[in-house]
Amino acid sequence: MSLPTELCEWCDKIFFDPETLYYLFWETREITHYSLGPGSRVQNSSCPFCLLVAQTFYGSHKTLAEIEDVEVSWQETVPGRRAFQVWGSRDDTYIAFATESAPGDVSRRPSASRGTRLSYYVEETTKPMIDIHRILSWISSCDELHRDKCSPPATLSFHDAYRRLPVIRFIDVNANCIVETTSLVQYIALSYVWGAVPSIRLTKTNRSPLLEPGSLEKLVDLVPWTIRDAIVLVRNLGCRYLWVDALCLVQNDEEDLLRGVNAMDLIYERAWLTIVASCGYNANFRLPGVQEGTRKACTNTVEVTLGTKLGVITELDELLMGTVYETRAWTFQERLLSHRTLYFVDEQLFYRCRGADQAEHYADIPAQNEEYPAVSATAALSQAILLHNPPTDYRHMLFHYSRRLLTNQNDAPRAMAGIMRRFAEALCCEFFQGIPVAFFDYFLVFQPFYSFLNRRSTMPSYSWTGWQGSITFHATSPELYDIGIPTGYLQLEPEYNEEWLDKATWVIWYKRSPSGVTSLVWDPSANTDPADETSGYRNWSLFNDGGRCVPLGTDPTQTAPSQALSFSREPPPYPMLQFWTMSVFYNITDVDVFNGVADIEDFHGEKCGRVGLDALEDLEHFDFTRPFQFILLSECWAPKSIIEERLAEEQDEDDNNAPEEDLKYYNALLTEWQGGIAERRGFAVILQDAVENSLPPGPEWKEILLA
Repeated sequence: MSLPTELCEWCDKIFFDPETLYYLFWETREITHYSLGPGSRVQNSSCPFCLLVAQTFYGSHKTLAEIEDVEVSWQETVPGRRAFQVWGSRDDTYIAFATESAPGDVSRRPSASRGTRLSYYVEETTKPMIDIHRILSWISSCDELHRDKCSPPATLSFHDAYRRLPVIRFIDVNANCIVETTSLVQYIALSYVWGAVPSIRLTKTNRSPLLEPGSLEKLVDLVPWTIRDAIVLVRNLGCRYLWVDALCLVQNDEEDLLRGVNAMDLIYERAWLTIVASCGYNANFRLPGVQEGTRKACTNTVEVTLGTKLGVITELDELLMGTVYETRAWTFQERLLSHRTLYFVDEQLFYRCRGADQAEHYADIPAQNEEYPAVSATAALSQAILLHNPPTDYRHMLFHYSRRLLTNQNDAPRAMAGIMRRFAEALCCEFFQGIPVAFFDYFLVFQPFYSFLNRRSTMPSYSWTGWQGSITFHATSPELYDIGIPTGYLQLEPEYNEEWLDKATWVIWYKRSPSGVTSLVWDPSANTDPADETSGYRNWSLFNDGGRCVPLGTDPTQTAPSQALSFSREPPPYPMLQFWTMSVFYNITDVDVFNGVADIEDFHGEKCGRVGLDALEDLEHFDFTRPFQFILLSECWAPKSIIEERLAEEQDEDDNNAPEEDLKYYNALLTEWQGGIAERRGFAVILQDAVENSLPPGPEWKEILLA
């Protein structure tokens, strides 16, 4: 047997021994760092560990050569294991010790310290066929250790379980046909990308023949490979029933399809297991390792020193980020609402439940997520569905969901309907146009996230549903701006939500139906009592008690909607917002057409804010030489991403962290008016002191109709 290539002088200083690394950590309580020199040196090195370091940059937004000083640290990783992490490398990518490196299999030896056991977690090889017994052991461990988290919700009847479906259909993998039942049975669901491939689908015409035993076996050539492999996998797992949308909903029966789509969240939530086929771009991609010839054996490690092997691993959520599956809007709630999920991605098999993450190339640690919650940006999405902090979790959901693609743009709220139902229950309030009514202001302050927004004209401009494109949310706490990452990734403590809603907002929101009927958006009598941490508007102060914000000292007694409003255009098919707030006028200058942002100038020509322009390509008709109308929404802190440094030059450098009573900015919307009705055309942040410097007709407390 040949000896491993010698380590370079830089890597030779690293302790390739988990016992020593673990001891150093507990002795010093500090993360151990190692410098490997310039990235160009590492890139050209033949050292086995340098080669592993170079491998961690595959798929990174940086190249290894860009790194002036490559730094490697030994630390805890997601989900709670220990490995080497390379600064600047691909997200959630680590270098870990192989299980075979452990003398006497230390990784599974009870006498070894927990930290040492968690240090060995890469299996040396991946076999060409997946291990069915191991998958079943993951599910068995889940049942034993965290059944309360991962079991489907208990229910009393079939109709309650599936939102009054008359029947539910499955593929019977033993009888090779479609079956219809009203019994509560154990089944597996498939989540996949349809793509543009010819395939058999359930229709009114073929429904009866497909109910005949053996029918699918006769038509196997018409069944896409993803579904064929899923049928084999379900059979191998000892389960009888498989749910696949294309074959379990009548595709040309509008009523059956609508009922099924309306219950789809429950179908995935109640599944014993969900198979996620995320390794291709259509339904003809195979599930690697399910049948012979679908993948090759793989070596996952290299020998770094004699007897010590390490390998590069990338966590599940980061791998999913690069798949077509993860770009589809309909698959979003399918995987997030599933309690147990088997992922096929990048020729690898992962398992995730609400209590553990496993993979076929990891050593098994059955309950690690109970002690080590996911903390990375990509992994945090799976934590958001646990609803520990519902308002911020829902923002996080929208941050990720808004990136996804829809064939029919009108499906934007429908493909999120199941998730919205879960949040409505957690927040103890109704949803209106995709927004929880108890936190309405909190979800109006969205802005583009490194993208341009395109208008969905059939839905309101004031809601995220009315825009196509990636969004993030303006923060409501100054502490967030010191972190320097998008607010879509952040967890805001519940008390910040409450304080901001109570002290920094003033609008009383009404909704106006297309027929002209007005009612409160937030109506306390129509919403259930909450837990303390999800109270939202329920703790609102009165305007005259010194608590509520009042812009420019305005007397906000005029807040009720006018019953007789004249407008010359047809009302939209959706409800409009009708409310009173401050209206101001400014010039828009220095438009950056590449990033969709511009400066705001007041009456004196002073820069007083920054605006992100929505639907930039649709603004060609805008005359940027005339003043634009903005409507104020709420108070805010100055975000580094919107207000440029030059706007704060005359202020103390600590103003961005000012206490709440000293807020200096307003959240505002740029509006476009047509026939007496406004629509949002941008999100702005404006200096409070500049309100009195509005261009004519000056600041005005005004009633707004916002479509």
